[in-house]
Amino acid sequence: MQKRIVNAIITLVLLTGCAAKNQFKDSPNIILILADDMDLALTPYMERTNRLIGEQGATLDNYFVTTPICCPSRASMLRGQYAHNTDILQNTPGFARFYKLDEEKDTLNVWLQGAGYRTALFGKYLNNYPVNAGRNYVPPGWTDWAAFIANRDEGNFFYDYVMNENGSLAEYGDSPEDYSTDVILEKSLAFIESSVAADSPFFLFVSVYAPHGPAIPAARHEALDYAAAYPQKPSFNEADLSDKPRLIQRLASGGDEFDEDDASVFFQGRVRSLQAVDELVETLVQTLEQNGELDDTYIVFASDNGFHLGEHGLPSGKGTAYEEDIRAPFMMRGPGIKPGITVSQAIANIDFAPTVAEIAGVAPPDFVDGRSFLPFLSGGEAPWREGILIEFGYIDEEAISEALSDPEGDNLLMGIAGGAFRGIRGADYVYIEYANDEVEFYDLTADPHQLENLAGRLSAETLAQLHAKLDALKICEAETCRALEQDLKIEFR
Repeated sequence: MQKRIVNAIITLVLLTGCAAKNQFKDSPNIILILADDMDLALTPYMERTNRLIGEQGATLDNYFVTTPICCPSRASMLRGQYAHNTDILQNTPGFARFYKLDEEKDTLNVWLQGAGYRTALFGKYLNNYPVNAGRNYVPPGWTDWAAFIANRDEGNFFYDYVMNENGSLAEYGDSPEDYSTDVILEKSLAFIESSVAADSPFFLFVSVYAPHGPAIPAARHEALDYAAAYPQKPSFNEADLSDKPRLIQRLASGGDEFDEDDASVFFQGRVRSLQAVDELVETLVQTLEQNGELDDTYIVFASDNGFHLGEHGLPSGKGTAYEEDIRAPFMMRGPGIKPGITVSQAIANIDFAPTVAEIAGVAPPDFVDGRSFLPFLSGGEAPWREGILIEFGYIDEEAISEALSDPEGDNLLMGIAGGAFRGIRGADYVYIEYANDEVEFYDLTADPHQLENLAGRLSAETLAQLHAKLDALKICEAETCRALEQDLKIEFR
């Protein structure tokens, strides 16, 4: 009863367009369902997820990840910081560096647990977990924990994996019941049931591996017929790359030709691997409803980054500053969120933690760079940013040396000298500076598919303005970041 009263108060405040301030101990539940490497082209094939979350809540159609690769994006989601402030700028050393810097002691789950929440993570945590911490290590702030142990071979996390389950190691095989999405679902259902029995609010991080390569589907979905061709954009296998940085040209020419048939085969496999995730969403919603918790629960479905399949001549992958990689799906339902609403503001992964903190009535730490987007979920207004920082890879030699000492490689721009980059994704442009001094600029209004790099045609004054704004943004912290984001408009000529 108390929880329903609290949520009624939150809903009322949201509907007035104001920020929710929950003064009570008993707070709404929060569930984050995070896919791995899911691009926007896959969302139409998530029928249950679209119906139960998107249509019943908000779709963020301008959701960006500030570092388009797994580990940095997840670290930013947990701490609400840009990657230059978490210092997790690529997948290696990943967890080992997060652990070394003691950043796990001040993450979203820690804040919520301190406010009386039960917290759980099931599935993928940070890349290279638990290197340097011990295989039985459980990070602080988690009531229940079952995370994949890093592989040191060519394996994956669909079958034949090991999980650290609250400090004990459990091995899973190759039987249908070992399929990781289903294992994660069972653990999530048990956690919900135990939290309801304890009459406790909860934060549940459901971190599935799909549709990450090799995108293995559950046995029951192997024969599903998804014959649709990959939806190609004008940038697919872009014929003329002469205006692209040499770095991009090298990536595009670094292997066998990746044609439309290759893209479709990849795409169809990724669709199949997501069907168990789609079922997971439906089962979680049904369980919440059966337990009387659905109306008291915020449910988020998102991906840690986007993915490209042949755009700009690049084979399958991520980690570039192109739209396919930095934009990702994000849907959210819950108390006070208008069903079917579309949020068009530029929301970023650094905004997730402060938004959830506000939902739970928790004050985020002063180090947070992001901002709460809660007012937009009810159709309200708030001052907002004009753009975001995009960053990837360590630039200084000492950091590069430390990162590459780890055996897991990114197989992206990090494999090419000078491939790290910093950039600005504005409302109508993107500007990127690479570590080797190459530059890209695209007018997204006239050229949304980023076919024509205009950097060589901009005036010296425009380039100087962009460089100055980026120089300030790439070292910003907290309030300084939010202030700089308010001043990213530019008239390019």
